[in-house]
Amino acid sequence: MKLHLLKNFDPRPRLFIAIGVAVLISVILPPWLHLPTRILCAWNSGADFFLAITWWKMLKATPEKIRRYAENQYEGHLAIFMLVIAAACASVLAIGFLLTDKKGLSTILLTLHVILAIMTIVGSWLLVHTMFAVQYAHIYYKYNSRNNKQEITGGLDFPNNKYPDYWEFLYYSFVIGMTSQVSDVQTTSKNMRRLTLLHGILSFFFNTTILAMSINIIASLI
Repeated sequence: MKLHLLKNFDPRPRLFIAIGVAVLISVILPPWLHLPTRILCAWNSGADFFLAITWWKMLKATPEKIRRYAENQYEGHLAIFMLVIAAACASVLAIGFLLTDKKGLSTILLTLHVILAIMTIVGSWLLVHTMFAVQYAHIYYKYNSRNNKQEITGGLDFPNNKYPDYWEFLYYSFVIGMTSQVSDVQTTSKNMRRLTLLHGILSFFFNTTILAMSINIIASLI
C-alpha cells in the first residue's frame, strides 16, 4: 500500500516524510540556537524536501498520469493543500521574529540569519504557487458526468492545448503569483474562477509581506 501511494501523486507520504525530515533537523541542531532559528531551519529542510520530490514527480507526469492522479488521489488534497499554504504563510511571518532578535549577534550570525530569512521567503513562495498549480491540475482533470458520459471538468482554456501537463499549470500559477492576474489562459468554470480569485488575493498579500520582509532584511544589513 505504501509503495502504491509513493508511486502516485498522493501528497500524504511526501508530507509525512517532509515532517520527519524537519523533526530530525530540529533534533540535531545545536541547542544554543534560538527557537525561531531552529524552527526556520527545520521548516526549510522539510519544505525543500517536499518541493524537490513534488517537482520531480510533476516534471515526469504526462496528461494521462495527471488524469489518473486527479481521479484516484483527489481525496485529502484540499486539506493538505490548505495546511501547506497556511504553513508557508506562517513561516514568512516567523521571519519577522527572527530578524528582530539581533541584539548581541556577531556579524557572521547576523549574516546567517539574513540568509536563512531569504531562503525561507524563496522556499515559501515556491511552495505556495506549486501547490496551487497541483490544485489547478487536479480540478481540471477531475472527471464530471455530462450527458451520460464521463468528461474532464476543464475550467482553463490553454491556447492550442486541450490536454495540458504540469508545466502549463505551473505557468498559470506562477504568473498569478507574480502579477496577481491571469495571463493568456482563460478561466471558463466557476470552480476555477473561485480558486483563481483566492490565489490572486493570497498572492497580493503574500507579495506585500515579502516586500516588507525584504526591506527589513536590507535594514538589518545597514
